Amino acid sequence: MAEKKTCISCGRELIERKGVWLCLQCNSNELEEAQAFIESADTDEYVFIECPGATIYEPGTNNVIGGVKFHDDDDPFKGHKIIGEPVYAPTHTKRRRIKREALGRIRRCQGCQDYTVRMRRPEGPDFFIPSYKHPKRTKLKSVKHLAYEP
Repeated sequence: MAEKKTCISCGRELIERKGVWLCLQCNSNELEEAQAFIESADTDEYVFIECPGATIYEPGTNNVIGGVKFHDDDDPFKGHKIIGEPVYAPTHTKRRRIKREALGRIRRCQGCQDYTVRMRRPEGPDFFIPSYKHPKRTKLKSVKHLAYEP
């Protein structure tokens, strides 16, 4: 028994188009030409990858002490395992859209990739890099590892 959905503006019945509930009265016809409804042929150029999270290394070495450890550093398709608990960046996203030719080189979302690089720095994770956007800042904020997806 499908429950009828009604528009909160005009009270008319909504219709479903590709997983989106629409009111034909309140929305213009141009909405059907919107990107959400177009199945373009150029989707072969991009693919989505699932982000397993960041990797935390022991200072000064390549030993993984937390987060994701890939079985083969050159081939992310050979799988990974979680050491300790998963580590996610505060800006972690579960899926990332990348170009197909970068499929073997990119294995994380941008937030977790930046987080891995920041945690690996020899100067420490709170080392300051000057920024013209924040001229009065003298130090990066300390970070706490997240074991849940934000």
